[in-house]
Amino acid sequence: MTQNQISIHVKSVMKPEMEPAETIEFRTTGTYQEKNDKTYLTYHEEHEMGQVKTVVKMSEKEIFVMRSGAVQMKQRFLIGETTVTHYTMPFGTLQLDVHTHGIDLDVDKGLLHITYDMLTGEDQKHLHTLSISYKEDLRS
Repeated sequence: MTQNQISIHVKSVMKPEMEPAETIEFRTTGTYQEKNDKTYLTYHEEHEMGQVKTVVKMSEKEIFVMRSGAVQMKQRFLIGETTVTHYTMPFGTLQLDVHTHGIDLDVDKGLLHITYDMLTGEDQKHLHTLSISYKEDLRS
């Protein structure tokens, strides 16, 4: 259960209906670990409300993205299914429905790509793509 230092590239594209797409992209470092047939990525990111720790738990059939710190969220992705996510910020909690269209995971190449719809309480639907690439950080 060794943790390896990794370099991570995260790109998230959100496309609301009838509006232009919004892209968030950053590079950071973190750790990679395999445990019980699952792969874990852990990294920190700066959010507009403060620092957020993100853990991505990956297996062949499902992906969990768990955030803690300035925001709290547990997102579960299962292809073809709709799951409920609670996104907690200092000023309140939003309930979001997430419908996963596709998951492409290649642990050997260090690539994860998820395509999903996120529906807010106001019946607004946003198409999201989340791409994470990672590789061993040779500087450590």
